[in-house]
Amino acid sequence: MNHILKGLNQPQMEAVKHFEGPLLVMAGAGSGKTKILTHRIAYLIEERQVSPRSILAITFTNKAAREMKERVINLIGAKAKDMHISTFHSFCVYILRQDIDILGYKNNFIVYDEDDSLSTIKAVLHDLNIDPKHFPPKKLLSIISKIKNEYLFPEDYRKEVSDEYSDVIYRVYKKYQEALMRANAVDFDDIIMLTLKLFEVDKEVLSYYQQRFQFILVDEYQDTNKSQFKLIKYLSAKHKNVFAVGDTDQSIYSWRGADISNIKNFEKDFEQAKIIYLEQNYRSVQSILDVANSLIKHNYGHNTYVKQLWSERKSDFLPVYYRAVNSDVETEYIALKILEKIEHEGYKLKDFAILYRTNAMSLSLETTLKKYRIDYEIYGNVSFFERKEIKDLSAYLRLIVNTNDDTAFLRIVNVPRRNIGVKTIEELKRYANYEGISLFESCKKTTITSNKTRQNLIDFVNLIEELQQVLLNEDIDVNDFIDMVLDRSGYRQMLEFENTEEAESRLENLEEFKTLTLDIEEDINELGMSTVGMSSYDKLCLILNNVALSSDKKEKKENAVKLMTIHAAKGLEFPIVFVYGVEENIFPLRDDLEELEEERRLMYVACTRAMNELYITNSELRKIYGHYRMNPESRFIAEIDPALLAYQGVKKMKVMQTEKTKPEFTSPTLAVLNDKNTDNQKKARVGGKILHSRFGEGIIVSIDGDIATIAFSAAHGIKKLDINHPAITIL
Repeated sequence: MNHILKGLNQPQMEAVKHFEGPLLVMAGAGSGKTKILTHRIAYLIEERQVSPRSILAITFTNKAAREMKERVINLIGAKAKDMHISTFHSFCVYILRQDIDILGYKNNFIVYDEDDSLSTIKAVLHDLNIDPKHFPPKKLLSIISKIKNEYLFPEDYRKEVSDEYSDVIYRVYKKYQEALMRANAVDFDDIIMLTLKLFEVDKEVLSYYQQRFQFILVDEYQDTNKSQFKLIKYLSAKHKNVFAVGDTDQSIYSWRGADISNIKNFEKDFEQAKIIYLEQNYRSVQSILDVANSLIKHNYGHNTYVKQLWSERKSDFLPVYYRAVNSDVETEYIALKILEKIEHEGYKLKDFAILYRTNAMSLSLETTLKKYRIDYEIYGNVSFFERKEIKDLSAYLRLIVNTNDDTAFLRIVNVPRRNIGVKTIEELKRYANYEGISLFESCKKTTITSNKTRQNLIDFVNLIEELQQVLLNEDIDVNDFIDMVLDRSGYRQMLEFENTEEAESRLENLEEFKTLTLDIEEDINELGMSTVGMSSYDKLCLILNNVALSSDKKEKKENAVKLMTIHAAKGLEFPIVFVYGVEENIFPLRDDLEELEEERRLMYVACTRAMNELYITNSELRKIYGHYRMNPESRFIAEIDPALLAYQGVKKMKVMQTEKTKPEFTSPTLAVLNDKNTDNQKKARVGGKILHSRFGEGIIVSIDGDIATIAFSAAHGIKKLDINHPAITIL
């Protein structure tokens, strides 16, 4: 038994050796929760002589289940193979395979994936004569999924119908379930729901599993939904040996159905429950944990589950808060800091992670990392330029600029759907090849058998040609033109009707695409040229060239900086972490009281991914969604004890102004950003000209102390800047 308990700290050992009765382990970030789960299973089998067949361990991913099983086998050998470690859904499929016939299904049922479910929903809408434009199939499927996670069958949901919209949902849901049953199929959400129903319908089946599984272990308990909680409650009713591991401070998936009240109410739901806190962190240095603790305490209120993470790992490094003049300087700071750490401290690219709140935030980072030839990988997603909606919009713009672009034509001729099918496309290709013309041109000349299809093609041709005329003949801003393309094509409306989390993210990415216009104007100005008089057509061509150059697909590289949303970073760790764009309206993204607490937990998760160094960055002026926006720094910054952060960039200068002290440079790379040129204030005068390293020439409109209001070109507008900043030269 010594090798099972070896290396455990006191709370971990107490949790592992706990035998009977409900226990909640509040496992702080990096505190070894997987270790106590695996060592507890090994302890039960080896020391307590519990049959492996009597143990059920449930986690959320197949990968986690496999790793857990391997670790137990490494501890006690092959006897552990008989235990049941799986995901919630795999476990429920196992049960349903034995007894689903009790519910009227056949035991050889199939599980529908999302595409299968979507096709079924579309067929249901057709049968019910419901317009999919007003009730988008994806949105309906998402709503039905949430209803099922609340453990509501159609007859249950019918009681909640209160208006025409909810009545449509009820009718679609009812018909959808009937269609699934006819096909002897279940969808992903049915798996747990039907298992619960089976337990309620046949107490003998329930009794069998209650008797068999005497010890139940649940990983990531804070991420469970109502149905999953109900499943655990049923299974543990006889022996009451529930061993749940989770963390209230890392509950970040409410949008996916997770219910934080499950973990908060553990002591109410399971009588005589015991709580053990794991607060020793094995991942991060103490200075990083101090920042995380200082932040998350603003969530506690009356919550009794208060943790204070601590570590034996000490470091002189103080987490950095860097506030940049603008978002370009912010991304350059990150890139230069990465290069500096690699050159002087021996780190590798794979040691760095850059975390952000939403996928759309990756564009500026990707642009800067490419500029400095820093290899990167978008973890859990694809590069900005490889995202479907960006490729679709680019294809529209390419076809408008050049109607001979057959690749662009094929991509978007039926996006959104125009009932132009494969057969029609093949006919167009044959005609185009025979005549030696483009597919676009062939739409005008070929004779399609179906008058309706021909009209759809002509409507598409007219759309592209009308947009082409606007671009060539009207004085229109490029971003206004992009909006026009999205609106007239119906692409924006398609996503708005879908009204899902995924569609919202795609709309954000389309808005962020417009930032490329600002990049082009800045690039031209930096080359000493002017965009004045440049046509929108020429600007659009330059943007499309940049997109083409940025769209190269890279082979996956082991040694690359990881870029990802904070949600994707859950469960990962990196020596050095940058949390990027920590500003109001970006992070936190939402400010409803409950949502704000989850946003704060998300920031806590971001900070606790860092092992050795943590950098929190933002900027006074951000290029985002095609505009320049001045966001206040995130409230999360103010919630962290100032003594726990090293302030750099603009923030450092403001601290210096308050304290009247000389700046201390932590990095030679930052010296140029932190050094002040006090001679500027003596020379500056209203009406005088200045030169800014980023914004070009400007005229001083007013001066208030050391803050000057400066008018730059139309591309940059009027800005309030510290006149002593080294980026400014008085002319």
